[in-house]
Amino acid sequence: MLELKLIADVGLVGKPNAGKSTLLANITSARPKIADYPFTTLKPNLGFVKYREIKSFVMADIPGLLEGASSGKGLGLQFLRHIERTRLLLYMIAPFDPETDDPLETFETLRNELATHSETLAEKPAMVVLTKKDVWGDIDWLGELAPKFPYPSMAISSIARINLDELKDRIWEHLQALDAAE
Repeated sequence: MLELKLIADVGLVGKPNAGKSTLLANITSARPKIADYPFTTLKPNLGFVKYREIKSFVMADIPGLLEGASSGKGLGLQFLRHIERTRLLLYMIAPFDPETDDPLETFETLRNELATHSETLAEKPAMVVLTKKDVWGDIDWLGELAPKFPYPSMAISSIARINLDELKDRIWEHLQALDAAE
């Protein structure tokens, strides 16, 4: 049996409606379906991110993960298998998730699902990306949360195009460090 092990350099991991597809649509030529309801994305979408003049990397928009994904809830096992095939994970977290209202809890839920599925997956290099910065108002979610995450973190808004170039820079730096380590 032959299995493809790497489908993308970067995997977008998050709950439904965290902004994964919107990010992919705004920094690649991919056109995933985007809507304001859970599970708009039902299969991984790939996009090539053009970086600077002649460089690029592949990003995978993975369907949203729910608590219990590692035991098969919401097609979770299929989604987690796709995440295994990436080099760098971006935990995409909307700080005002209506289900938990706690971004740290959302992060821990995602991370626990990855660890339950595979220790190797839980140990992948990662970044935390707080999304939807354009609607935060006066709350400095990044200032509050960044010290509490075990990975480098940053804030973006795909809709308002806030910090998207910086995100690409940071992803590229991580990928170059991974190449050097290999």
